[in-house]
Amino acid sequence: MGRAMLIICAGVLIAMGFVSMSTTGTSKMLMQQNVEYAEYTMGKNAAHTAIQIAMQKINQDEDWPNQHGENSPWITTIQGLEVRLHAEFEKNDFWETGEHDLLWFNSKAQLGKSFGDKFVEVKSHYQMRPFYELVPDFTGALQLPTDIGNFNVDGTAHEINGTPPAESGCEVDDIKPPVVVNSVETKDKIKLEDPNLDGDIEVDPSLNYEPTDELIERLHNSNNAILVNSEYSSELGTAENPGVFFIDGDVKLTGNQSTGYGIMVIRAGGNLEYEDHTLSVAGNFTFNGLIIFENAYDFDGRGTPTINGSVLVGSTSDYTGDPIDIDLGGDITINYDCMGERYAKMAADNAVQQNKYTKQVSTESVRFN
Repeated sequence: MGRAMLIICAGVLIAMGFVSMSTTGTSKMLMQQNVEYAEYTMGKNAAHTAIQIAMQKINQDEDWPNQHGENSPWITTIQGLEVRLHAEFEKNDFWETGEHDLLWFNSKAQLGKSFGDKFVEVKSHYQMRPFYELVPDFTGALQLPTDIGNFNVDGTAHEINGTPPAESGCEVDDIKPPVVVNSVETKDKIKLEDPNLDGDIEVDPSLNYEPTDELIERLHNSNNAILVNSEYSSELGTAENPGVFFIDGDVKLTGNQSTGYGIMVIRAGGNLEYEDHTLSVAGNFTFNGLIIFENAYDFDGRGTPTINGSVLVGSTSDYTGDPIDIDLGGDITINYDCMGERYAKMAADNAVQQNKYTKQVSTESVRFN
């Protein structure tokens, strides 16, 4: 009996030893797996961070991808890890073809103590869109997202048309309301004056001045917006290169500025007139794009300006002044125009020069050389 008990005890001790050895081995294996997973996660995050930094560099220099191809990768250190990234760039003329630019990133981050035979590789494909999303959709020739004060017309020489000009190239069915407002009260106030419209006024309660106010701040803070004052005598953009123009104080344009393209912002205190005594075409000014009156005292349409695109009259949330007065006492013509919308978006893209990246697909893997 005693001998049998000794044999049993010895067996139990041996079994416990095996269990202890097995538990220790499992712990070491789990610890090793945790270390490898932590290294993989750090490497993956470093590779993704490198892609984000590369996007910022491309915003500053569009030629950056061409400088860092597969044979000349960009090498950097992120969180103590060496990362090597190269890019492929497919340039498409969005404003001509409607196709966005495409980018492929291949980002490799070290695993372990140095960049050796084993690394994390992240491959990402992005669509690069120009900055224009904050440009409001042209819902009508004249857009009034905020309340107005007085609305005055004098005669029927003015025109507000939701039908694009015949030469614009817009789709046949691309027709907008001549005027869009955000309340029935504003619609009734306008209809009392019986303005010369080519259709009915549309009420859209969702019409809002935001994010146009954000757009204006982004444009104003860019280095490419032009401040137009009494001494400004250069052109106001071209069809190939539309611009962003802020009217500062009382500005009188000349015959050299009979046509403009892009976005024009007139804020409180701004006043724009067209005058050219030598050519005898006083008031004969055409702007193709978007004209925004923000927190302005009044919108004076006297004279004979033509606006192909849209006019937006609005106020910011912190504006405490009186509602804007609109006076269409002259021969002003406001035409909705899809080409004017395009010029406005091109101008915003030219001014801000910040692309929007949309990820199409991305893969992550551990690779060996």
